[in-house]
This record gives sequence, structure tokens and C-alpha cells, in this order.
Amino acid sequence: MSASGFYRIIFTKNHLHDLYFSSVRFRAPVGIDKINRRAFENNIDENIDIIYRKVRNGTYKFTPYREKLISRGSIKLPRVVSIPTIRDKLTLKALYEVLQATYQNETPFVHRIINEVSVALAANEYDGVLRLDVKDFYPSVDHSLLFKQIKKRIRKDELLVLIANSLKQPTVAKIKKDEIHPNDIGIPQGLSISNILANIYLFAIDEKYLNRASLKYFRYVDDELESIRLEIDTDLKKLELSIHDDPEKSLSCSICEGFSYLGYVFNNEKITVRKKSIESLRESILKLFTNFKYSESHELTLLKWSVDLRITGCVFNETKYGWLFFFSQINDLQLLNSLDHFIKKLLARFGIEPAKITFKKFVRAYHEITKNLSHTKYIPNFDEYSTSDKRKILSDIFGLKTQFLTSTDIEYQFNRRIYQTVRNLEKDLARAS
Repeated sequence: MSASGFYRIIFTKNHLHDLYFSSVRFRAPVGIDKINRRAFENNIDENIDIIYRKVRNGTYKFTPYREKLISRGSIKLPRVVSIPTIRDKLTLKALYEVLQATYQNETPFVHRIINEVSVALAANEYDGVLRLDVKDFYPSVDHSLLFKQIKKRIRKDELLVLIANSLKQPTVAKIKKDEIHPNDIGIPQGLSISNILANIYLFAIDEKYLNRASLKYFRYVDDELESIRLEIDTDLKKLELSIHDDPEKSLSCSICEGFSYLGYVFNNEKITVRKKSIESLRESILKLFTNFKYSESHELTLLKWSVDLRITGCVFNETKYGWLFFFSQINDLQLLNSLDHFIKKLLARFGIEPAKITFKKFVRAYHEITKNLSHTKYIPNFDEYSTSDKRKILSDIFGLKTQFLTSTDIEYQFNRRIYQTVRNLEKDLARAS
């Protein structure tokens, strides 16, 4: 189906309504207009009618995005994240669905990439690796070059106008009409469409190097690496981009030396996790024990729930969340055993008797994820939970009084808390590079 066909299906009032309540509602921070979820829902029909009508006639205008700064350490400038209004967030989510359906098989998937790297290494046909990182990628994207790529697949004017308007909207700390200027370069970070637009921008380079037989799966030899680097650098400069100079971001080395990619570390036949990502998980689990120690209730049930989810991850809204799901391509069982031992040591450190609480195991969870995911009961799949299951969790884990809540109330309260839970799981993944 064409992008135009997906557009007609997705930008309908019924679908926008369902999309809001199934996805956007629980991840809707307040935008620059200060309209919160409750106020938006009080006028839900009017808001959806505005989206439907203005997107269809090509006049939909986004509100300036609210600026949120994310610290990257004391020596780096903070990352600027763009927060849209709730109405814009719903519009962008629908636009994302159109783009995702249109480019569904053409955007990179982490586990597929890691699997291809593993297969390539196992073949023992390669002796060099070149890993490059683009410097200031999102802020450097040229809009005209991006639309040149988009128009190869999308011709519907309403969609092109909507994408253009979403990119041109500035990100500001507060609205000052005389100081607001259109954004002429870059992709705002934090929008639901940001990643897929970034991927589309690089399609030309992807096509060139993926289709070159001699370079398939990083098929380089030592004396070719620098010339390949220079060639890629030249191609990136045509897109107004440049390779990162930081050796931690970009490297050229022999495969036998080992290398890291997307948070994984490849060292001959061993596939493990980079140290920073392991430390991030350990700190996350340690924080749960610390919170337990200084809480007034010392509730073991909540501690077990929280730690178990850090170990196993979960499935929610047909999406897999958690550290182990992301790193399920490793073969380093020694690491998993060490993480299980780490939790055992925390029990002793915080004076918790092992007889009182039994946590799940990383090793067992890894085998369930890789060998038995479609049948396992070890990994929580919240999509399969009944209303009574959800009511019990709200009561036992979160201490909510549920006896007078309707099934609709239970659904809302459960989803709201699980969305917060999966956001915490995502924080365990130190940024892959």
C-alpha cells in the first residue's frame, strides 16, 4: 500500500481517538501551551476534529515545542529534547504510523543488525572493522536533502506539508512572539517521528554501501579501511554531515582486537555487553535496594516486583522492554551469572534474609527470552493480564484501593503505572554507540 493509502486509514477520527487512548495518553507531558491530559480529554472530540480537518486540508500548524535539557555530563553541552503539545503529540504519533507503515522493512532494527554482525564474525572471512559515528547528526540534517529522499516514496501534498511543518517548528523555553523563528535545519529530537526521519535521510548512503558486495557486513581488509573511511566521509559531507573525531565514537581496527557496537562488545567468538551498560544496570538495581532500606514500609513485595522486572524485562503493548531483552544477542553466560551473584551480595549487604525473598535469575530469564519466549510465564506479558490480574497488582504492589474501581478505572490505573515502569526500564540502557 502507498503512503497515501496509509494516510487515509490512519488519519480518521476513529483511529485518532483509539490512538490517543491506547498510546499517547500515558506519555503526554505538558507542552508549551500548558494544556494537561485532563484538559485535553475534556475537549477530546474538538481536538480530534481540529487534527482531522486541518491535516486533511493541509493547514495544520504545530505549536512551538517546549525545550527540555538533558545533561550529558559536566564537560558536554546538554542535549535538547523537544516536547510537543498533547494535540501535536497525537498528530505526530499518527504521522509516525504512516511513515512506519510506508518504510516498514527499510529502517534498521537493532537485534537484526547485531545478528548480522555475529553471523559475519562467525564466518571468519573478515579481519577489519570500521565503526563511524556522525557528529551532531540530528541538528545537521538538511531539510531540502531530506525531502529529496522522502519524495521518492511519498507524493501526497498533505503529508509532505505536515512533515515540513513539524520540522520547521522551533524548540523554545517559553514563547516570545518576536523571538520565534522557523527552524531551517536539523530534526528536533524527542519527537515520535525523529528517528524514522533520521533513518530516511541516510538511505542514499545505506543503499550505496549495502549493495557493494566487497563491503557487505564490514568486509574490509586493513589496507582498505582508511580509504573506505575517506569515501564515507565524502558521502556524508554531501549531506552536510561529518564523522565524529572522538575515538570512542569512531574507530578503525583489526577484528581480532575486539570492538563495541550498539552497546555490544564483540571479542572473537565472545559477544558481551560494554562496561558502561553493565554499570548502569547495577546502579539501577542498587538504587532499588537503597530505596527499600530508607522507605518507611520496608515492603519486600514491592522490592521483589521491581528487581524482578529489572532482571526479566516485560512485554507491554506488543513491545519488549528491559535490559536483557536489548542484550539478548549476547553469549556471555558468565556475565549473567555475575549479575545473579551481584543481587545475592546485595541481600547480604542490606541485611535481608534470603529465606524471606527469592528473586528471579538473569540466567533463567536469558534462556526463556532466547528459547521459550512464546510460551514462557517467567517473563511478564502485561498484554495477557486479565482485569483481575491487574486489580491484584494495583492492590498488592502499588497499594491502591481497588474495591470500588470499575474495569475502565483499573485499565487506566494499571496502564499508567506500567508506562512509568517501562520508562524506568529504558533508563537502564546506557546510550548505545
